[in-house]
Amino acid sequence: TPTLKARRGEIRLRRIYKFCRFLFLLFVIYMLYRLSGAHYWCFPSNIYSSKDNRIEILGNTIVSNDKIINEMKKVQIPNVPLYKYNPAAIARKIETLSPVKRAYIRRYWLPARLIVMVEEITPVITVSPSEDAPDVAAFALTGEYIGRDYLPLNDKFKTIKVLTYGTNGDDYEKWDTEKINDIYRLAKTIEEYSGEKLEYLDLRTKNDAYAKLDSVKLRLGKIDVSLFDRIKGIKGILSSPDVIRLKKHTKYIDLSWQKVKYVNLDDN
Repeated sequence: TPTLKARRGEIRLRRIYKFCRFLFLLFVIYMLYRLSGAHYWCFPSNIYSSKDNRIEILGNTIVSNDKIINEMKKVQIPNVPLYKYNPAAIARKIETLSPVKRAYIRRYWLPARLIVMVEEITPVITVSPSEDAPDVAAFALTGEYIGRDYLPLNDKFKTIKVLTYGTNGDDYEKWDTEKINDIYRLAKTIEEYSGEKLEYLDLRTKNDAYAKLDSVKLRLGKIDVSLFDRIKGIKGILSSPDVIRLKKHTKYIDLSWQKVKYVNLDDN
């Protein structure tokens, strides 16, 4: 009958429709499989030397890109899709560089590439053997040591310059956090009470330290617990009419004595 034929036709159409849906599902699964293994998901074998920006480094001011890349090269990147690769080993390798506090790595595709974000320590002290010599080391308040391989520092870092030969029992490479914080506190105290910018601290002679301000040099003498009390009166000395009048002829202002402070003039 016509009704029976119509029902058979509907059943046949439903079966064809279901079969087509099944084929389409297989096609989608196959394409997703091919897509997951496509080459643009994978890092090229020459990613460290590639010139098409496969590695971008952000946040580094002290450590050069080349030094970071050289550390990254010590970790082999397997030929797997980027979503299967954990870059934590590369981040740990970058963090072995002394100025690097933390490193973060993000993976991106189209094309497969790495974005390296570096967080560096903040140096507050630089060390030099003389006023005009280049810096040989730098330190952060937390005690991290930055060697001359990373110097000179970028001008954005406003550090305290310390003059020392690193001898006579004062090897700056062995300075601990307490020593660094004591130097930093001393420098800031001098700036606070003098009202001037400190150019450098001179620690080259044991028990006879000097500090150079914008306008004059200070003889600090022995660095001990009395030094901070000796510094407190410096602003009054600098503002006195006699010192202002003789400032061009002043060799240094002597603060090495607890109760007596005097101005040492040039022989000229």
